[in-house]
Amino acid sequence: MKKIYLLAVGFVALSAFKAKAQDTLIYESFNFQSFYDNLVDDVVPPPGSDPNDPLWYSYDEDGLADGSAAGTRPGGWFAVQPFSDVDTTNNVAIAANSWFTAPALSKNWLISPALSLRSSDTLFWRAAPSQTPRYLDGYKVYISTTTNDNLSFLGAGSALLYTAAEMTSLGSDTTFSTYGFSSGFVHGQDGTYIDIATTSAPILHNGQLRPFFVPLTAYAGQTVFIAFLHESFDDNLISIDDFMVRGSAVPAGITESTDELGLNVFPNPSADQAQVNYNLTEATNVTISIYDVAGKLISSDNKGVQAAGRHFSAINTAAMANGFYTVSVQTGSSRSTVKMIVK
Repeated sequence: MKKIYLLAVGFVALSAFKAKAQDTLIYESFNFQSFYDNLVDDVVPPPGSDPNDPLWYSYDEDGLADGSAAGTRPGGWFAVQPFSDVDTTNNVAIAANSWFTAPALSKNWLISPALSLRSSDTLFWRAAPSQTPRYLDGYKVYISTTTNDNLSFLGAGSALLYTAAEMTSLGSDTTFSTYGFSSGFVHGQDGTYIDIATTSAPILHNGQLRPFFVPLTAYAGQTVFIAFLHESFDDNLISIDDFMVRGSAVPAGITESTDELGLNVFPNPSADQAQVNYNLTEATNVTISIYDVAGKLISSDNKGVQAAGRHFSAINTAAMANGFYTVSVQTGSSRSTVKMIVK
């Protein structure tokens, strides 16, 4: 295992972030050159010996050689420029490889420092595959309440928080319908967070960094570790960016919809970016609209026809005035709303 020395977690790394996110426990953009310059071979004691370890770890469990044309990709996680044009400006992400000299399953661990969780903390991150649906990379997010050894994330005191699907069989058309995928969220299947690269088979859309979140309230008061496991068979690259744990408590008087769409917004209140989350029981046209406290339409985003399943959409609240808003999701047969605060 390799260790990434980031001793200023929660302090120096947050200096530019504190102004708008006072309740942030940890934020890592992976942009700091020192994050990679200080990636060194691990020494004794190994991970797992200190339940309050302040370091990040990268572990290349598969130990396999890069099979790409250049053949220079490191094992484990390494710095990359994001794959989509919309994400590349002044940005660096962290990525892992699943393309080896012979087809095999990648096992690349990225493990957070120890995190002492509070009552309403939520995990946020952004992720993108290098391409989709062809050779779409998958990954999993785990939590451990014991140690940061990679085996601890698969044993007692651990849980699987999130699964992103990988491609399991090649398709032959210009949609996702003839491709096979493992269980989990299929990046780009809903037509969002991708660069439309071609309309003829095979489709090789670049993935845009997409926001995700998982509430951690079940672990309030505990010290935990978060792990991203890039586990994908003979695909290409996956990237992670903007890892953050922050509070997401909703103030009294602000309720979230519990209707059939399962509509909600996190974090709420929001300072920089909010994520609208909803579930569709069938394929339908979706429009997301935002209204101010006076009922004036601020923005409207038609997503087109989206497939049944869970969907996410990002709102740039940093560009919005502080105050109360209503987020509306309109489908072909229903309309659901939820209150949102920007502060």
